[in-house]
Amino acid sequence: MNLDEAVRYPTRSDSWIKTVLIGGILIFFGFLLVPLFLVYGYTVRSIGAVLADDPSPPEFDEWGELFVDGALAWIISIVYLLVPLLVAGFTIGGSIAAVATGSEIGAAAGAGGLLVGLTISTILSLAFGYLAVVAIVNFAREGQFGAAFDLDVIKTVALDRDYAIAWLVSVGVFLIAGVVSSIPFVGWIITPFVSFYAAIVAADLWAGGFTRALESVDDTARHRNEEPTI
Repeated sequence: MNLDEAVRYPTRSDSWIKTVLIGGILIFFGFLLVPLFLVYGYTVRSIGAVLADDPSPPEFDEWGELFVDGALAWIISIVYLLVPLLVAGFTIGGSIAAVATGSEIGAAAGAGGLLVGLTISTILSLAFGYLAVVAIVNFAREGQFGAAFDLDVIKTVALDRDYAIAWLVSVGVFLIAGVVSSIPFVGWIITPFVSFYAAIVAADLWAGGFTRALESVDDTARHRNEEPTI
């Protein structure tokens, strides 16, 4: 994995500034949901480009296709995050109900339950979010919704060291983007554009880690087949 190449990946196009501007504007209006689907769709397309060894990031075109791919990627994320969402709703909801009783015991139990619920929900969100990214990459690779639930591929990639490192680095990229976006006065202006840039860097990292994970499995299988039999 070459982090420097991943960071420079979004700029490997003559129109990269235009692409980042469009992406940032779409994120700015992401509360309308449709623009957010377009960003998701572009991320899926970027993953596919990296998997196909395309040296340049894609363009913003064929908007209908971007929307459909983005909507499907969003659905995939929701499906994978159902477990942590349900756990959060159950534990946090129960804690709020306990506090609402008005008793000291209820307040203490509610506060403790809220802390436990938030902790468990956060851990589950990270775990299932990790799997969701693998699923979306496989969706981008195959171009089929069902590929996001190919458990053999998901398990193989998710347990691979190279992919895990790539994912962790992508988390670091988003954290750094968050720090940059927190700059006083101008932070709220640049946040959408920095976030979009970080997403494309992450797409490159995810696709690269995914590819190396599958190559590692293929190499292992090849070595086993080449071993002499007695």
